[in-house]
Amino acid sequence: MDVTTALLRVQRQFSDEYEVIFNDDDFYGWVYEAEVDIIRTTGSNSITISVATSAFPSTVPDSVNIQRVTVNGKSLQRTTHEEMDLIGLSDVSDGTPAYWYKHQGKVYLYPQDLTSSQQVQITYNKVPVIMSGLTSANTFTVPTVYHDDVVKYCIARAHNKNHDMQAEKATMDLYDRNISLRRDESQSIDAPIYKLPDPMDFN
Repeated sequence: MDVTTALLRVQRQFSDEYEVIFNDDDFYGWVYEAEVDIIRTTGSNSITISVATSAFPSTVPDSVNIQRVTVNGKSLQRTTHEEMDLIGLSDVSDGTPAYWYKHQGKVYLYPQDLTSSQQVQITYNKVPVIMSGLTSANTFTVPTVYHDDVVKYCIARAHNKNHDMQAEKATMDLYDRNISLRRDESQSIDAPIYKLPDPMDFN
């Protein structure tokens, strides 16, 4: 579905082709909200970038979620800064990275290898593009399978702006149900079935 068609579908739901209830900027804001929610929930809009080991900690400013971090095809295990503190590990331990975590907006490897130029692959869900200008000049970020869901979300938000909370809830419930179904369909196990080294091994 193209963006122009999606806007018309929402407008016709309210007989609002003359933008009495909402305008294009409202619509674009709702599309952005819906796409961020869909990307966060379903893991769509996934891309992979390469960063040298020595460049960590590294920022991934346009990410919604980070799915996995790999070195030579081997997935590093995710941990948290809080878990590192809990078991008393140093942030500056040297060694071959086996874990990764996010802290204050940056991605860290543990242990660190500040001298290596080896490439680390970060696979993450990228934030959607914020639409502006003519609808004909814009495209959805999320795949086609989610376009009807974006329309439902926008209709729910338009009901909210029109002060019809009952219609908003009914439409949003339908949206949430559809997204949950699509999330369940898209989920796959991406985790090792064997035990990885424990962080304490590097203490």
